[in-house]
Formats: sequence, C-alpha cells, structure tokens
Amino acid sequence: MAIWNREIECAKRSDIERIQLERLQQTVRRAYDHVPMYRDKMISAGVKPSDIRTLKDIAKIPLTSKTELREQYPFKLLAVPMRDIVRIHASSGTTGQPITAGYTRGDLELWAECIARIVTAGGVTADDIAQISFGYTLFTGAFGLHGGLEKVGAAIVPISSGNTERQINIMRDFGCTTLIATPSYAMYLAETAERMDAMKDIRLRVALVGSEASTEEMRSELERRFHIMATENYGLTEVMGPGVSGECEYKNGMHINEDCFLAEIIDPKTEEVLPVGEQGELVLTTLAKEGQPALRYRTRDITRLIPEPCPCGRTQMRMEK
Repeated sequence: MAIWNREIECAKRSDIERIQLERLQQTVRRAYDHVPMYRDKMISAGVKPSDIRTLKDIAKIPLTSKTELREQYPFKLLAVPMRDIVRIHASSGTTGQPITAGYTRGDLELWAECIARIVTAGGVTADDIAQISFGYTLFTGAFGLHGGLEKVGAAIVPISSGNTERQINIMRDFGCTTLIATPSYAMYLAETAERMDAMKDIRLRVALVGSEASTEEMRSELERRFHIMATENYGLTEVMGPGVSGECEYKNGMHINEDCFLAEIIDPKTEEVLPVGEQGELVLTTLAKEGQPALRYRTRDITRLIPEPCPCGRTQMRMEK
C-alpha cells in the first residue's frame, strides 16, 4: 500500500528524535509562557524550559491528569488568543466536566496531515468514497477524519450517525468504498445490511474504526461480513482527537505520528518511566499543536511501544491496542 509522507513515516530514528527534541523544546516553552497551569506546575517542580536538553529530560516535567484539565474549563489551556482559534471541540463530559480543545488554522492543517497518513496506511486513496458514520458534534471523530480524508482526495459522505437503514441505502446507492465508524456501530451496520438483503450490492473494501475498544474477534467478524479490511486508529480530545496513531495493512500495532506526539510508557502506580517494550500507561505530549499544547498527559490507557520497523516500511514507533 501507499505511504502518504515517506520522508517522515520512513525516517531514520536519529532524524525522528532530532525533530522531536526541537519541537518538544518549542512546545515546553510555549506552554510555560502562555498556559498558567503548566507554568505553575513546572515552577513547583523546579523545572525551566531551558532544562529540556534531551528527550529523556521530559521526565522532569510533572505529569498532567484529566482532573487538572477539567479544572481549566473552558479555555484556560489555550496558548494563543481566542481570535486565533478557529475550531472548538470538547469531550462528552459523561464522567465530569467536559474537556475543551481549541484549534488554530495551523492545528487543523496538522490534524489533516496526521489523519491523511493514517487513512492512507489503512488503504484509503483518492479513488474512494468515504462514508463517515461518526456524529458531527463537539466529538472530535467525525471532523477529524473528515479533514484527513479530504486531504487525501477521497469523496466524503458526511452522513453522521443514526438512522441505520438510511445509512445502508446511502452506502449502497452512492457506492461507498470506505466506512468510518465505531466498531460496534460498524457491526450493527453489517447486521442491518444483511437483514435488508443489501450486502450483495455494497461495495465497501476498507473500514477505519475507532473511538472505543474492540476485540480481534469483533474485527474478524466485521471483515467477514462486509468482505473488507478493517484497521483501528487511536486518539483523544485531550491531545488532538483521532490521528495519534493508526494501523497499516499488517495490523501489528498502530503507527504513532511521532513528529507530532511524544509517547512514553509509565508505571501507573510509581509514575516511573518504563523501558520501551514494557507494558504500562501511555503518556502523551503534543509536539506541534499551537492552540492547546499538552505536556505529559496521562491517558490511563494501558499499552506498550513497539520499536521494531514494520514490514510496511514505516519506521515510526508503534503502540499495541
């Protein structure tokens, strides 16, 4: 399959780490200068931006929790004036105060680039017709995938979520070849298509699923029913939305957009940084986000990093589901 940005996605480890360090230093400085929460945390820890001389120095910066982000609601995390923000998203807030996310024009371009890499890895091309069955709401999923698919050149059907029989009719009548949905809703679409006896007329060939956990059994069942290849992708509102990482055709871990995100694995109890390859809690730092940088955000997701190059040719670090 094609690679969207070979210069970055297939870069040497030394080049990736050089870019990461340059951007990390810029991001730490931006957060320190413009986001009071991060400045206060760093001052309390006795850390200055000039102390970040190597990538390992990131461990000097305090970790950030979801609770801390909630306390900054709605816009205290912005590192730019509101006049520079052109898009606002937010988490659902089902477990507490929503977490808002502000994006500059540069952030939206960066987001589209990250998604373009992931959808290309998942098999999408400019010849595809992509049906987005995520809700077009404050949720980052629909608009996030929309921007990257548009950048790749796919024709987008922004149908949003719900009204499942209409979804199947549109999928069949428009000749959609790519599906964007949660794993559970993609499965429900397959069940509905079978009930409507529409499966024989559906031309799907790939699906990119995300936004919720799923099993390999669910993926295999989805692929069997729709006769497609299904890949997973990962992201979260706190650092950007979808676009942090995504699978390629080999489905042996999600390739991280390492020039945009610095991933660490920590012991969730001791908060100690663990060696690459060990399982623990994923911690993410944004490296190029202008509007709302995030320093060492604790995702609470358990995974491990995979450093070995992938057979697809990409050299980025991968993460397990």
